[in-house]
Amino acid sequence: MRYYVMEPPEKTLLPAAPKGDDAGVVKTVDVNRFEEIDYDSRNELVSDRLKMLLEQYMTRYNFQPVVYLDFEKKEQVVFWRFKPPIYEEFKADFRNDGIISRIAFNNNDAPLIFTARSPKGIRSIVVRMAVAESALRRCILGLKFTKILEYDV
Repeated sequence: MRYYVMEPPEKTLLPAAPKGDDAGVVKTVDVNRFEEIDYDSRNELVSDRLKMLLEQYMTRYNFQPVVYLDFEKKEQVVFWRFKPPIYEEFKADFRNDGIISRIAFNNNDAPLIFTARSPKGIRSIVVRMAVAESALRRCILGLKFTKILEYDV
């Protein structure tokens, strides 16, 4: 199976969201600029468009809303908290920045989407090729996929 790391391509980030797993509200200005962002790794948020795609692969995942409000223009944008479950049944190498770069699974039951944590504590969201291809076909913005090499067995 081919796997990819889901990463934001640039430093385009949303304003800081409240911590925790509960719903949150963030006061902001100019919510129109959020239309070009579908994934924010710092806040662990995904847009409605990306959420709908991920729900096809993670049917029982409980997304929590984070609402960005612009009180002056009376507009709002909803993003969703996304922290896939941690999976640890693999051997891996990591890049200098802590993102996973090479993987070998201990068994064949790896999920379609999971979080891999480096020894430094850096979290990488890992997706199977089918998920990455679906996102690319739907023109999801603010997202890139970096191929994870597989160990020769």
